[in-house]
Amino acid sequence: MPFTISVFGDTANSGTVLGENPIRANVTGQPVFGPGTHIAEEWFNPAAFATPAAFTYGDVGRNTVPGPGMQTMDIALQRAFRLTERLNFQFREEAFNALNKVNLGTPNRFVNTPQFGTITMAMTPGREIQLSARLSF
Repeated sequence: MPFTISVFGDTANSGTVLGENPIRANVTGQPVFGPGTHIAEEWFNPAAFATPAAFTYGDVGRNTVPGPGMQTMDIALQRAFRLTERLNFQFREEAFNALNKVNLGTPNRFVNTPQFGTITMAMTPGREIQLSARLSF
């Protein structure tokens, strides 16, 4: 999902509350994605953005930086057994994120914080498997 590079706090003195229409950063002209990017330690080039001067707004566009993609595969296997005419048994196995793919979360988007451009969390948990049994009569 795309996201907007912003400034932490109200540097433009516009009365903006954090998380509610934050102040945008400035574009420096350097490439956003270069060699060594698209990893958790540096999803994009932090030098491509800068904090705007005090009491000014930044010029970066809204939702201009694409975040990490998400790939997950959930599978289920089910087998039913007829025990008697009216008694059935069902066994079910479900695997969520069956391939155990790490889906990275959204990078830190605030230009004036130390973690700017890094990803510190996963979007989805690791592989989860659950088993169930059902007896119907």
